[in-house]
Amino acid sequence: MISQLSKFSTSSEILINSKVDKVWTLLTKTSHLELVHPFCKSHKKLVWDDKNKIDQLTYINGLTYERNFYNFEKNKGFKLMIGKKDGKKSRVVWRLNPLNEKTYLSIRVTPYISEKYHLITYNFLLIFYILPLLKKYLNSVTKGIKYYLEEGLSVKQNQFGKHKWFSS
Repeated sequence: MISQLSKFSTSSEILINSKVDKVWTLLTKTSHLELVHPFCKSHKKLVWDDKNKIDQLTYINGLTYERNFYNFEKNKGFKLMIGKKDGKKSRVVWRLNPLNEKTYLSIRVTPYISEKYHLITYNFLLIFYILPLLKKYLNSVTKGIKYYLEEGLSVKQNQFGKHKWFSS
């Protein structure tokens, strides 16, 4: 299931004024990305049982990705692979760390290696184009989760700015 991954990754971290169990409850709620994700058009569970956890995220520009979870630790985080249904997948690690009455949330993405370019060219693209745009994306997602938990309001589309890959 895990395709060849890049040695490069990027992440976003944020401190949320909410207890870890409340953050966990939100992140495991059905269709929760519709509440917190500024580029989400729809989010639905496809398979969700003891053996398999797969959901589908459709972005506001119509792009649809599947998320296949392969590690799930209550109140600690989860690991998943994300990408087009039959395409290459990138690895995503979500971590929750309690800090008194708050939660430190981090999301790290390790993109797959594209074979469209020579490896040296692709690494250049990763460093100067892909990873910076991916970090901007992750920052919008973590801000959305913080906003929802602290303000009690759903995030609007493109609330923290448009994104080249996912906005319409």
